[in-house]
Amino acid sequence: MLKAKTSEPTPVCRSDQVPELGKFSLTVLYQGVKREALLLRFKGVVYGYLNQCAHMPKALDCEASHVFDDSGRYIQCSMHSICYDPVTGASVSALCEGKKLKAFKVTETDEWVYLVDKKTQLVV
Repeated sequence: MLKAKTSEPTPVCRSDQVPELGKFSLTVLYQGVKREALLLRFKGVVYGYLNQCAHMPKALDCEASHVFDDSGRYIQCSMHSICYDPVTGASVSALCEGKKLKAFKVTETDEWVYLVDKKTQLVV
């Protein structure tokens, strides 16, 4: 079931369900295509990304349950260790130079995370 298109923010989860350097998995309709996605918290801010490495079409967490590297500074694909800036989604690995994760807009208000992206719908 898809969440109806609306200009209103769509609640996704409680804020405490996205821990620092953690993730919350969800399914979205992104530009009309059903996709797996992640909410990630970095330095207190929640970011939304499709759960797909820019290097090849594999989930970032396909071989490990976490998505941050050991330093906690980068999002890291568990298959080939490609690293991304958590704020911009830009690759910091030479192998994927110039590539970015696909982002969608979220906001956090009153202890809830909301989807606020016109090209993305929550699949519930």
